[in-house]
Amino acid sequence: MARTEFTEAVVARAAPTAAPPETAVIRLVGALPAGWDCNWRLREDGILLRVQPAAGAGPGAVAQWLAGVLDAGGLRGWRAVR
Repeated sequence: MARTEFTEAVVARAAPTAAPPETAVIRLVGALPAGWDCNWRLREDGILLRVQPAAGAGPGAVAQWLAGVLDAGGLRGWRAVR
């Protein structure tokens, strides 16, 4: 089965008490499902993610994963903006 394409997402620090971007990106990458790939770039108060789900993942897999991860305690105060 062919791999899916990369999906871009931007997450932004929405609360001053939220983890800094350097910590947040480690938590995001650490929460990737097995077989997924991710490239990232830190911004001043945000992170650009390029996520490639494993083959067979549905079209909304990245958005669903990101919503679940951002609800986790270690990433409270971060939100998806794109």
